[in-house]
This record gives sequence, C-alpha cells and structure tokens, in this order.
Amino acid sequence: MAQSGGMNSGAAERTGAALRISDDAHSVRMDDQVIVADMRSGRYLGLDDVGARVWDLIGEGATCEYIVERLSGEYDAPGDVLERDVQRLLQDLLQRRLVEYATPG
Repeated sequence: MAQSGGMNSGAAERTGAALRISDDAHSVRMDDQVIVADMRSGRYLGLDDVGARVWDLIGEGATCEYIVERLSGEYDAPGDVLERDVQRLLQDLLQRRLVEYATPG
C-alpha cells in the first residue's frame, strides 16, 4: 500500500476514532497513486491505488473500521487481510505524523 522515501513505522490505533490528514501533509494524485509530502521533514510517501483510496477516506474523516468496511465492498480481498493491511498503513501514517486523530468538536 505504501512506498517510502524513508522513515519508521509503529503507532497504536484508537478504535472508533475518526482520522484526519495532518496540516503538514500535502498530497498530489498521479494516475492511481498518491504522493504525500511531509512539509516538516521534506520526505515523501508513495501510496498505491489501495493506499490512495485509504488516503481519500481519511480525507473524509473516516475511522479505521469504516475504511475497512468500504474497502471490503470495493476490493476482492478477505476482511481479515484488509483489516490487517489498513491497520498497518494507518500506523505508518500516524507514526510519520501525516495523519492524526480528529479532535471532537
């Protein structure tokens, strides 16, 4: 789902919490991919077509659960595989501070 321009991954997931794109993350779509630039570090991340779809859903304020539900209807993959892959991608994006949990209000 993601191709890196360098950085580590790992962060905890909050069940049911809405996500948002960080103010420091800027993205551009190139065909079926999205390139995300971290304006703080100058590093970038390339997302494939599924990762780009996840990025779009994050932009709509989706939760991890909602993202998995939507992808289950759009892609022919087992639910447990989708859930694992989405959680890994979200952990990576959270660790990179490209996305964050939305604050209620």
